[in-house]
Amino acid sequence: MKWLIKRFFKPFANAMLQATLGELAEVAIVAVKEMAKLETLTNEEKRKRAFEMIKAEAIARGKALKDSAINLAIELAVQLVKK
Repeated sequence: MKWLIKRFFKPFANAMLQATLGELAEVAIVAVKEMAKLETLTNEEKRKRAFEMIKAEAIARGKALKDSAINLAIELAVQLVKK
């Protein structure tokens, strides 16, 4: 099963992340990785902080993103970061 995830799901998730956020895709991955380090926060708190990081970067770059696109990007990034 792990080979299936590595071979098919992760490339698909990465492509979806790129399609959703474009140049901000890497920001989502970095945000999720940073939040994963914070063991004292709940998953919801981590998600909220990652959302805020991505939203702030989008605003700084003059990009308009819907909240649903950011939430989808966070979920995809979580799957990509998981080992």
